[in-house]
Amino acid sequence: MLLMIVIAVVVFGVAVAIVWFVVARGSSVSETTEQEFDDAYDELVAEGTLDDGDRAAAWRDFHAWQVKGEGERSSWEDPSDE
Repeated sequence: MLLMIVIAVVVFGVAVAIVWFVVARGSSVSETTEQEFDDAYDELVAEGTLDDGDRAAAWRDFHAWQVKGEGERSSWEDPSDE
């Protein structure tokens, strides 16, 4: 019986944490712009953390990851690619 109460309290706590996270982050979440991406990319190249490779491909991959939703086509894909 005690185990069931502990499990119920944990599940309730996780549910409250998820709701809080969604409410707190939902209004402040924003997409990274291409200019912000380029600035961060330049910093990483200057630090030597990243080799200066194909910036356009890196942006497309990052942006697709950032905006991709379940079952949606990436924003940079051509509709004729289906």
